[in-house]
Amino acid sequence: MYENLYAPIPDVDAYLDRLQLGSSVRTDLDFLDSLVYFHQCSIPFENLDSYVFHLPVSLEIQDIFKKIIINRRGGYCFELNALFNQLLRDLGFHAYACMCRIIEEGYVVPLVSHRAVLVELGQKLYFCDVGFGGPTPPGAVPVEDGASRSFGRETYFIDRTDSYWWTLSRTRSSGAHEKIMQFYTMPQENVDYLALNEFYSNSPESDFTQMLYLNIRTPSGCNSIVGDVFTRISDGHAAQRNIQSEDDFYQILKDDFKLPISL
Repeated sequence: MYENLYAPIPDVDAYLDRLQLGSSVRTDLDFLDSLVYFHQCSIPFENLDSYVFHLPVSLEIQDIFKKIIINRRGGYCFELNALFNQLLRDLGFHAYACMCRIIEEGYVVPLVSHRAVLVELGQKLYFCDVGFGGPTPPGAVPVEDGASRSFGRETYFIDRTDSYWWTLSRTRSSGAHEKIMQFYTMPQENVDYLALNEFYSNSPESDFTQMLYLNIRTPSGCNSIVGDVFTRISDGHAAQRNIQSEDDFYQILKDDFKLPISL
């Protein structure tokens, strides 16, 4: 019944081309870092189907592949990290999904609302994420208490929260420290995300049906849209402006998020 959630990537070379990576595949940390970084730079986080187009969001690998690789769209965590997890497995990595809680101000226990990827490499476990619409490491971070990795102006940390949960945080270029999310390391099945995906893609209570979100990493920072505000962060400096019109919106999608969507 759920076989299509576990299908192999239809065309691995086409996926790597979308990431602007060659076909020289290795199952080491350097290549894993490259996969994460180029994924974040090439494929945006976006909830256009839920907020703008009012289309169903499928988690079947063939459907996600067609949307993101063939049609050159983006997606959100349940799509992006599902496809990325399968790519890693098809390339020979030992990868599996994990559940996450996004740290939200004022919430004692945030909802489990995010899917990320864990990769066993050598004798270590690494956290990877290509489907978060906010700050996330542009590479793999070891899941060890007190572990950290620096990428450019930012350093990301993983600390043990309790017997089950781990916390991902970062130090920003300004020096401020912020918690991002919590996750646990028990492997999750693809079917475990069907109900979550149904809620977040369709429910009127979901953030993704109430507000537009886009985010893509750039070599010097990132571009994002929240609601009708477009933000470009470059070398630690942020420039914001309101989106002026529908034409302006679709031009931003094309120029700043690599999304070839027309009116």
